[in-house]
Formats: sequence, C-alpha cells, structure tokens
Amino acid sequence: MNVTEPIIHAVLLGTATKEFTSNGFPPSLEETFRAVQKKAEDPEAALYQMTAFTFAHHRAGITPLAAGNITEIKEATEDIMPYFSREVGELLTQLKANRNRYFLLYAYRKATACRKLIPPFYLRPLISHAFDRNNPDKQEEQALLSALAGNRGRWLLTHMELPDWQAAGNETWETASHEERKRMLRQRRKENPEQGIALLQTELKNESAAHRDELIQCLQIGLSKSDEPFLQEIISTDRSSNVKQTAKNLLYRIPDSEIVQKCCDLLRGKLHYKMLLGWSYEKLEYTPEMKRMGLEEVSYNKKEKDDEFLLRQLAERVPLSFWMELFDCSPEKAASKLAKRPPFGSFFNIGVPIENFNDNLWAYHTLKENPNEGNNIHLIKLLTPEQREDINFQRTNKNFYIPDSWFNTDGREWGVKFSMRILQLLIQSDYYYYSKELAEQLAIYLPLELSPQLYKYTIGCKADHSASKLYESLDEYMRLKERINTLFNDNK
Repeated sequence: MNVTEPIIHAVLLGTATKEFTSNGFPPSLEETFRAVQKKAEDPEAALYQMTAFTFAHHRAGITPLAAGNITEIKEATEDIMPYFSREVGELLTQLKANRNRYFLLYAYRKATACRKLIPPFYLRPLISHAFDRNNPDKQEEQALLSALAGNRGRWLLTHMELPDWQAAGNETWETASHEERKRMLRQRRKENPEQGIALLQTELKNESAAHRDELIQCLQIGLSKSDEPFLQEIISTDRSSNVKQTAKNLLYRIPDSEIVQKCCDLLRGKLHYKMLLGWSYEKLEYTPEMKRMGLEEVSYNKKEKDDEFLLRQLAERVPLSFWMELFDCSPEKAASKLAKRPPFGSFFNIGVPIENFNDNLWAYHTLKENPNEGNNIHLIKLLTPEQREDINFQRTNKNFYIPDSWFNTDGREWGVKFSMRILQLLIQSDYYYYSKELAEQLAIYLPLELSPQLYKYTIGCKADHSASKLYESLDEYMRLKERINTLFNDNK
C-alpha cells in the first residue's frame, strides 16, 4: 500500500475528526507508531512524529534501526552573538563556489570586525572548504571561521568528523608530522620566540638533516639576540654542513650578534669617506678566521680588486648602526648618504644588508634617496603602505610584473599614489598576461577611489586583448569589493 495515503487523509480531515490508524504498515513502523502514541502529548503531536518517521522510511527504502541502535545527537548550545543576514551567508558560499580565494579571506576579515555569526545554514560547505587538504589558505580560514561559526560551527565539526578549531595546534610535538611541526614552530615563534626554541630542542637531534634544516629556518620569525647561543651550538655540534650554514646565515641576520659585530670590527677603520675625494680603502689581510666566517678571498669578477672584494663582503654584512658611526649622523641621514654615494661603486649591493636585517627605516630612506630599479624591486616589500606613497619609483624594464612580495601579508590597502604607479606601469608594459587570479589579488589592495580609472584603462587597451581582459576583470572585482565593504559596514 501507499504508506503516505493514511497520513494525507488524517491531515486533510484533522486529528479531531479523523483518527490516524497504522493498520497495514510495515511491522517496524507499526511498532514505532505504537510507542509514539503512548508517549505523545496529544493526537496532533503523535501525527507529526509519525509523519516524520514515515517520510524517512519512504525516502530511505530501508527498515529503520531498532530503538537500541539509535545514536542520540545532542543539540548545539545556543549562540549568544547575533547572526548575519542570509545575504552574508549567500555571499560567502558564492565566493567559495567561484573559487575567489582572496575575496573569501577578505570577506572573513571584514566579518570578524562585526561581532556577528554566519547563519548555521551556510556553515557546512564553508567548514568543508576550510578543512580541505588542498586549500592553500586552510590555516587562515580555520582561524577566521572559528570566530564566525559560533557554537553551531563547533557542534558541526563533531558531526563532520573534523577536529575542533585549530586543534592541530594542540597535538603533541612528539606525534606531529614534519609539516605540522613546522607550522607549530612558526606559530610559537610569533607568540613567544623563546618557547619556540624550547620546543625545537626537544627532538631536533632525531630529525634528518633536511628536516633539521627546514625547522631551523623557521627561527627567522622573531629572530633576536636571545637565539644566538642556540644557533652557535648548532654550528658547533650539528653533523650537516647545510644545517650549519643555515644557522650561520641566521646569525648574520641579527644586528648585534657576535659574528656581525666581528664584521664591524674588521671593517672599522678600513673605509674612509671625504666629501670631495669620495671613498678610500685600506688593505685587510685575509685570515683563516675570515674563511670560517664564510668570507671569500678572491673575487669572481675580474674587474673587481681582491682587496676591495674582501672589504665589500664585510660592508654587505654590517647593519645601519655601522654607517651611522662612520658618517657620525642619525640613521636617516646615514641611510640617505649611503644610498646617494655607496662605497665600491657598482659592485656594492645596498639591498643585501637591508633585506638581510629586514630594516624598514633603512629601506625607506634608501628608496627616498635612490628609487632606482635595482633597489625598488627588492626593498618596496619592506615598506608600509604609507611609506610607499613617498617613493617615486620608476621602471625602465617594459616587461613589468608585480612581485608577490609587494602584496603585503597584512592585507592592508595600498595608497592612491602607489596604486596609480602600479596601474600606469601595467598599462605601459610590453608583457601582459591575462590572469583572473592577478586581477582578484590586485582588487584587494587597490583603493576604491581608483575604480573610475579602470574603465579608462580598459578602453585604452582595446587593441591588446589580454590587457583589456585584465582590466575588465579588475573592474568587475572592484565592484565585488565595494559590495563586500557595503554589506559588512551595514552589519556593524
């Protein structure tokens, strides 16, 4: 018989007029119905429950489990914070479905500032994506979603057989995989660098040379003078030459480390600068100690004198404080003087020590004085968006591309001037490639004030199909960005 027919009749006539009977139903359902009728508060409640059982039986096409085999599912704890509107949930799932990885993270960051939660209906696909092993942003997505999913999200994790939010950070170092250990170490170095060292020391000797090398590289996060004893121990005791070199490279990144101060001592008094005569150099004898420091005796460039080559290696290993002492001036003036007239002519690469010490102030004043192409490609990444506005950098190379390092990891928007230079260089470049990913990434950093310029550039690029498509996509993504901004500003 049709198991739904008696239910339809009872519903049409009403429980007050028509008593629902389960005669002729499968034995398993009749047994369930009798139990429901005994416990129900009234005939109407019993009808609702029996309707649900019948629907499940009809759709599944299998006999229901016996009552003793049923797993009880507890309800999620009520959320205290309010929920966003359905429009927000639909936007987030749309961004996920369209693979807009940059805008999904952008929207999550905007959402966390609103102190509201994503409606539970939209959580499952977003959570699945955040825990997808092939998702390059899974760690950041999990961290952001943990604040947006509420109690319902934590409840869903259990039933999706997923670990609790960032539970991977709670695994023990001893049982974690190599990739998990690197992630744990990076996170610990951000929060408490000294604890990172303690964590690393536990089982480092049991790792392979390649794994030891990768783990020690993580120490560049939060690197400081306090890390020096550990790195010196690695140089003295480790069996791998690659691991020793990695530790030595890290010591060279600490401005007040013993090895950097040794470079200062060796170089001090060997360089002289006079306003009219320029630079002059005194000879420095090469020693076994210098070899142990990683310095070379003979230049690979036949046009460079070996004596000056030795001094130049030292000059590219000393911090800005050395040049402050040499010029007897403030760090700002020392950086400007060195950029204006560096020693060793074209052989000296001023970007090497600036990048090595990750010195924001040194990079800023160097680029203000000399924003040439050789400097800006490497040093702009060290500047804040506000500092970039002051740098009038130019590129003579027509094959312009935007280095990944210019997309600052904090996600802050670029300024108008810097953004205009980027767009102008793109329009002038002979090297165009159409990439929706590039357009999406650019739209995150470009201020909305530049949106009117994009149409003009699109029209100007009609002869170049690839360039035109890039600007059309960029214009589309800027409108999406405006929609996201408006939506979350209205939810604050």
